[in-house]
Amino acid sequence: MLQESMGTAPVFSAERLAAYASIVGQEKMSELYRLGEALQGVKVQQINSARFGGGVAEMLYSVIPFEKSLGLDVSWDVITAGTDFFVYTKTLHNFLQGKDNDLDLSGHRIYWETNRNNAGLIRDDAEIVFIHDPQPAGLIEYISPEIRQRQKWLWRCHIHLSHEHENVFHFLEGLIAKYDLAVFSSGKFLPPWEGVTPAVILPYIDPLAEKNRDLPGETIRAICHKYGLEDLDKKPLILLVSRFDPFKGHHFALEAFRLVRRELPCRLLMVGGTASDDPENEAIFHRLQEEARGVSDVLLLNLPPDSHVEINAFQRAASIILQPSIKEGFGLTVSEAMWKEKPVIGGDVGGIPGQITDGYNGFLISPGEKGIAEMARRIRYLLLNPAFAREMGKRGKEAVRERFLITRGIRDEMMIFDSLLSRTRSPRLTLLPPRPSITV
Repeated sequence: MLQESMGTAPVFSAERLAAYASIVGQEKMSELYRLGEALQGVKVQQINSARFGGGVAEMLYSVIPFEKSLGLDVSWDVITAGTDFFVYTKTLHNFLQGKDNDLDLSGHRIYWETNRNNAGLIRDDAEIVFIHDPQPAGLIEYISPEIRQRQKWLWRCHIHLSHEHENVFHFLEGLIAKYDLAVFSSGKFLPPWEGVTPAVILPYIDPLAEKNRDLPGETIRAICHKYGLEDLDKKPLILLVSRFDPFKGHHFALEAFRLVRRELPCRLLMVGGTASDDPENEAIFHRLQEEARGVSDVLLLNLPPDSHVEINAFQRAASIILQPSIKEGFGLTVSEAMWKEKPVIGGDVGGIPGQITDGYNGFLISPGEKGIAEMARRIRYLLLNPAFAREMGKRGKEAVRERFLITRGIRDEMMIFDSLLSRTRSPRLTLLPPRPSITV
């Protein structure tokens, strides 16, 4: 059986749960405990395509132990696949986000073979099977009717869906119609699919994870020193944290920096990490290195996927953080930066405007070439008005505290679990506080 398993994931300690309460308030934690009581022992299997790298894996590293701490029986499994599969699914991913390139339909064979080879991953006793993104979505085709009848299958889409390539779009539609529920990161991305029941769960960050917890000043300074980032009071740091991906806007950030650097002292750091399911990463990184050659004060880093403390330190050291995406499912790096009280300049696409209120807790810019001059203008303004930048950062942190922390995401997820299981098990809704609609 081809698999990597995290079925014996740890649980969070009582001290860690108490720390969440100190951040979000005891009332919100009490709601989670009530939901946990209603779902005691429910077996949930989470499946994705990468153990390390990218927002989905980071999310699951916190979600699994958190839900286990609340009494759910949660496991995490990762499909095993060859390079050909990930090359094909990355191309498929790009097509679904609207990129114009060639899709070799012979890759469908690799897609189905890989999903079939991983079918043994599915736990017969799972009550809920939660599949993330298109890579493992085909697993649903390879389970027996008897097992499927007693399970609820959810598919979660973490990408920015585009309708531009109808054949690919309809291929996914036919597959996801077999699921009990499809979960999207924004109401903007709800596709007009026949037979698909949609829900919305806004993504979230874990404030106590390595990437987001408070860091001592000496740790921040030591990490910056290691990478040659000195005298940040004289040359403020502008930062872009993202996979090296064609939709993340690295080229546009570099062009905006060129404009600002002519007038103001500053430096640009673009940092990303490798991911086993993203074969494009290295090629884009090397292309950017060529583009940046000869531009002063630009540093590109392609770090290992577990470099969470380094990313945390860079975000805390930065004066301004950029996320000029041209397509974006949500953009967790926006919330990460806002949690650290940093002003963020983000592309007005996908899930980013759901996080940034333009001019209040960040700035929104047009995506692509049109946004370069806007980005440069906003960078200049923030560098020249540090008091305004600090206030913008503080407002950003409170927006994240209210809407984009893991406690809210866990609540939404468990409410959906409860709603699905209440149709087949004894009713649970009487145990819970009044719920919103399924779109949470």
